[in-house]
Amino acid sequence: MSHIDSFLIQAASVVPIGSSTSAHLLAAHTRLLHEESKSLNVPQKRDHCGACGSIRKPQWSKVTEIKPRKSKSLTSGSASTGATVYKCLRCCQRTVLPRRNSKKPISKPSSRAATVTSTRGSTTVGVEVKGATQASTDPKAGDNQSSKKRAKARKQGGLQALLASKQRAQPSLDLLDFLQ
Repeated sequence: MSHIDSFLIQAASVVPIGSSTSAHLLAAHTRLLHEESKSLNVPQKRDHCGACGSIRKPQWSKVTEIKPRKSKSLTSGSASTGATVYKCLRCCQRTVLPRRNSKKPISKPSSRAATVTSTRGSTTVGVEVKGATQASTDPKAGDNQSSKKRAKARKQGGLQALLASKQRAQPSLDLLDFLQ
């Protein structure tokens, strides 16, 4: 992290009472990261809005916890880990942070069982592989799946950046605007 980035974060945290000032500083920080083709890390996403830069306080944001789903079948291997949704009440931007599954470390699938992932979600289904000829085709399908995931992530990242830039272009009114 450069000196400018750390200065902007520290300056925004020192002035939490001036919401528009700290939001402007954090929005400038987010723009600098975007210009360097970097994204906000998880603690930064938790601390402030990526679109307008406002600090996540109870009066400026809403936090929703999504409980993990219990899996009925034992073949899937893992249940959904849940997520935390942060909604900025200033710009109506939603940020979804998936929870990390701390109970089980992620392990590579064995040679006997291959994991197939659907393209619409993150639901995994275990498939029993019989014979060496089928095992040789699975890595190719896995590469295709991961390629699709990467393309989808790139597309979503571009759409998020476009949405953030459009929302940044529209200045919002603050209490100080009405007092003048």
